[in-house]
Amino acid sequence: MAGSIRLHGSGTESVQGLGEREVDETVQHPTRWEGAEATHSFGFTGRAGEYFGIWIVNLLLSIVTLGIYTAWAKVRRLRYFYGNTWLDGHNFEYHARPMQILIGRLIVMAVLAIYFGLNFISPAFGVLVIPYLIAFPWLLNKSMAFTARMTSYRNVRFNFRGTYWGAFGAFIAAPMLTMFSLGIAAPVASQMSSNYIGKHLGYGTARFETDAPMGKLYRNFGMTIVFAIAVGLVAGALAFAGGFYAIGLNTIGTTGTNADLAKFLEAVPGIVALLAIYITLILAILFYMAGVRNVAFNATRLDAWYRLTSDLGRGRYVWILVSNLFASIFTIGLLRPWAAIRTWRYFAAHTTLLAEKDLDGFADEAAPEGNVAAAEFFDIEGIDIGL
Repeated sequence: MAGSIRLHGSGTESVQGLGEREVDETVQHPTRWEGAEATHSFGFTGRAGEYFGIWIVNLLLSIVTLGIYTAWAKVRRLRYFYGNTWLDGHNFEYHARPMQILIGRLIVMAVLAIYFGLNFISPAFGVLVIPYLIAFPWLLNKSMAFTARMTSYRNVRFNFRGTYWGAFGAFIAAPMLTMFSLGIAAPVASQMSSNYIGKHLGYGTARFETDAPMGKLYRNFGMTIVFAIAVGLVAGALAFAGGFYAIGLNTIGTTGTNADLAKFLEAVPGIVALLAIYITLILAILFYMAGVRNVAFNATRLDAWYRLTSDLGRGRYVWILVSNLFASIFTIGLLRPWAAIRTWRYFAAHTTLLAEKDLDGFADEAAPEGNVAAAEFFDIEGIDIGL
């Protein structure tokens, strides 16, 4: 699906027809779809060393140009990842132009500067969040339309035709319901957002359709709770040990020149406990989202003749992201290219396209191009809709 072209293959095999390269991966694949004539493998041929050269040049030029080159950097990055993602001997392509991205970013930065400037002048301008919430569904639809339209496969572009109230329900009302239900309604929100994206996404004249089953989403939710409890017990034990050790060190009294240090040591157990809760929550969210991805992809059809499948290992996915983070931190960011390649490759290795027809029968069509400024707003804000 456009924007997250992270798709998988079939059986224990080599992915052939990848241009000048081949990918050998031994993976476990879902059972062949009844009636499917072919199980198409997705392969990723990107290399960490190769991407490091692109990444370091992007970083240095972005610094030298005070951020202006980030638009070109984004296009180079996405063209590299899309261009190295293959299906049935054909790769995906990213078509956005750097100047488009730059103009979109400048518009977003100007709007954000005005917003934060007004809030700095007076907290009363905080009410501007209301028109933002009203505009959010429109921005989201325009962003997804742009992202989809800039992506193609076999010279046929993806497209997205969302509706205002559909986006409002899936991405504003449903998350609010989740918040007020203390998370119990999270699977409901996941179903609404997944089905909304699938229903309005297209590939040329063909349409996707997603019907994520609520039962499987709640089973994933239950597994997430079990995972969170297990992580919480481990994190809690470490927090208790750290707090106990800090209390043992606190023998310096609460007065005199060491008073501040003593107060800090007294607060350490509480700080460590809050950190443990935060870590548990983050890991649980990652675990949950991997499960939602599996359920949503496995419930997605394209033009009734094709079906997507996903079999991400939730624990493995969490481990990859956590180890990527520590690898990047300990190398002062130098392993970020390796981490990005590793994550993309994992997604690519765990998605499959099952087909009852050949993949060369799709026709392109004119479609709304979306809005680059809306797309850059979500990019700058770090909001990943998961298209």
